[in-house]
Amino acid sequence: MSPDSFVYAHWSARLVDTGFDYPLLVAEANTDFPSILYALFATLLAALRLILGSEWPAGLVAINMIAHVVLATLIVKLAYRLTSSAAAGWAALVLVLLCYDLFRWVPFVLSDATFALMAFAIFSLAADRILGSGRGWSSVLVLATGAVFYRPTGVVLLPDLAWAVYLSRTRKLFPPRRLLPVALAAAGTAGLLFAWLMQDPARWPFQAASSVIDVVARGYAAGEVVSGRFGTYHSQPNSLSDFLLISGDRLTHFFAVGAGEFSRTHWIVSAAFFIPCYSLAAIFLIALWRERPHFDASVRKVFLAAIGAVVAYAVFHGLVQVDFDWRYRNPILPHLILLAAAGVAVVEKRVVAQ
Repeated sequence: MSPDSFVYAHWSARLVDTGFDYPLLVAEANTDFPSILYALFATLLAALRLILGSEWPAGLVAINMIAHVVLATLIVKLAYRLTSSAAAGWAALVLVLLCYDLFRWVPFVLSDATFALMAFAIFSLAADRILGSGRGWSSVLVLATGAVFYRPTGVVLLPDLAWAVYLSRTRKLFPPRRLLPVALAAAGTAGLLFAWLMQDPARWPFQAASSVIDVVARGYAAGEVVSGRFGTYHSQPNSLSDFLLISGDRLTHFFAVGAGEFSRTHWIVSAAFFIPCYSLAAIFLIALWRERPHFDASVRKVFLAAIGAVVAYAVFHGLVQVDFDWRYRNPILPHLILLAAAGVAVVEKRVVAQ
């Protein structure tokens, strides 16, 4: 049980006690982010309470374990499908097994394990449609919308899905060299506007989400980079450039291998996954940049969709919050493994070609 677990336990109990009176509980809740965005996870816990009684936490951990295994299966299956490489499929499996950051949340009464599966399952359905083997986007949109009400960060899945839809429908695939300047300009503009807003949250013109803006602004005012990792904090910001630097540092730390407070064992475990994963993904990204990834257009579109998802989550958390134990990074880890598997396929094809 983490501190958040006790909050979820309370609201799931309230759901049962009130006969699932959602309007009442939304009115009662006093959360930093809109309480309705936790509704589906609280509903799952409430259902487990009704079915299992006091053993409901064990029920969720069992579901978490199943979700983790299914997620691993989806990653390996999609890696092999995209690359047609057994080596890439095995590499994906090894990286899943090495990925402590994904597995560590399985024993917790939290939504992380199930949300990671949900996010990648939605991506897998989008990949089917990009590859031409799936029909219609409405069901995928329904699932992505549902994810928003399972966990607040599910909101990032909507622009991810929009990017995937665009890729599926575009006939001309623009080279990454043309896409990168546009992406950098968009991210830079978003960062500048957000820094300006964090400098004075009263600039937010709407009542809606004002409490969220205030919460995030308090983190910026404290110089927070990684929540609770005080060694990463900046001094109190004043100028607009100070706020921009915090966002940039958050973006960088979102991909950090570890923290200064990690034990030697924790560093070894983290490095065992992230160093090969990042290295192999970099091999693929370089090949993609040089327009020599050895994959057909539809497969390249799926990988671009995966890259878009990684960038979207990184930018979102770079602006909003990088959590203490990098919990919020979990949804991109399957995508990073997929990109690393593509790197293995690139290396394999080069070796065979020689």
